[in-house]
Amino acid sequence: MTFYQLAFRYLKRKKAKVILLFFILLVVSSMILSTNMILEATKDSKAAIQEKAKAKIVLEVLEENNQITTQEVKEILNLKEVSTVNCLDQAYAFPVNFYPVTGSDSTEESNQKIMLFCYDDLQNDSAFYEGRYRLTGGEPITNDKKGAVINELLADANGWKLGDFVEVQNADGKRTFLKIIGFFLSGSERKQTSQMDSVNRIENQVFVDRESYSQLFGDGGYSKVSVYCKNPEQLSLLEEQLLSILPDKVNAISSDTLYKQMALPLEQIRRATNLILILTLVMGVGIVSLLLCMWMHTRQKEAGIFISIGKSKRSIFFQILLESFLVFLTSAIGACCLGSMMAGVLQKALTHSETAEVSLNVFLQGKEIGSLMVLGSFLILTSVTISLLPVLKTNPKDILSRMEG
Repeated sequence: MTFYQLAFRYLKRKKAKVILLFFILLVVSSMILSTNMILEATKDSKAAIQEKAKAKIVLEVLEENNQITTQEVKEILNLKEVSTVNCLDQAYAFPVNFYPVTGSDSTEESNQKIMLFCYDDLQNDSAFYEGRYRLTGGEPITNDKKGAVINELLADANGWKLGDFVEVQNADGKRTFLKIIGFFLSGSERKQTSQMDSVNRIENQVFVDRESYSQLFGDGGYSKVSVYCKNPEQLSLLEEQLLSILPDKVNAISSDTLYKQMALPLEQIRRATNLILILTLVMGVGIVSLLLCMWMHTRQKEAGIFISIGKSKRSIFFQILLESFLVFLTSAIGACCLGSMMAGVLQKALTHSETAEVSLNVFLQGKEIGSLMVLGSFLILTSVTISLLPVLKTNPKDILSRMEG
């Protein structure tokens, strides 16, 4: 009779032992499955945090006449860890078809100018991102949306509405039209002194996209570029790569504080969960090994008989391994059936530990089931090996003499 036939017969004959081992392995399997679900949830949430945290490196030129060129920006975009860039610059301009807001009667040139701010994405790296300015109408400048965002008071003073065109020129007389796509207010406009020159007033700040800015001032470059990193954990490596592209040209400032704040709770959950998983495996091996050792003490006579009729120790090992694995397989199926219910319980239990921006979504996936099968198989193999060590190390003659004694 083969070892697997003997294994099935033993399981059928020893129902009480099988049920006891089943419930122990069901608890252990459920613990392994739960911890794996939590670990996978923290991994998914960490990936979401990396996207939302917007870790970046801000590059500022050291000399005003040595700016970051368009070609260098293209090189930066080709780096593996770069998700996007935001080119920033500012310059004075003169209004052509409108008048700036001013309460000063100065005839100086500074009371006839406005200030243009260049952004690829106005939602980042600007007073809007910091909360000092707010959009009151229209849309912000993005990589897909081009145009100008102007102060609402400047628009009221000149009778503008969304979709109108503003004409400006540089100091050399070069002109360009800017389409109004949004209005903004800061709340501090009324706090400014009436004698402030137009170039310094908030009302005369105009935010434009990179293309519009280049039409007026050319592709001479940018005084500041924000480089956004795909993986905040690679921020130091990215900084080294950026400095190699722009040697002795820029000052680099890393910004990943938000990511660290958001990732810290998840890291704490991950460490605690890993510790629970290790303890579960250790305790599982200990309990199952102890139980199998107790049973092997009563099965030594059976092992002696098998050896006396020519069965090898390998055959005995595979029989007991198969018995234990079949019980584990049944318990693993039971744990998976309970997985959806456990996911809901774990979701509620971890609610207070989640970050405000990213939630932990705990649910059963194929990865967790695969991990359960791998770790469970390791547990069974280790436990069976430990319980069979006395039989495997003992000489067959000694086993038979004990049986006869």
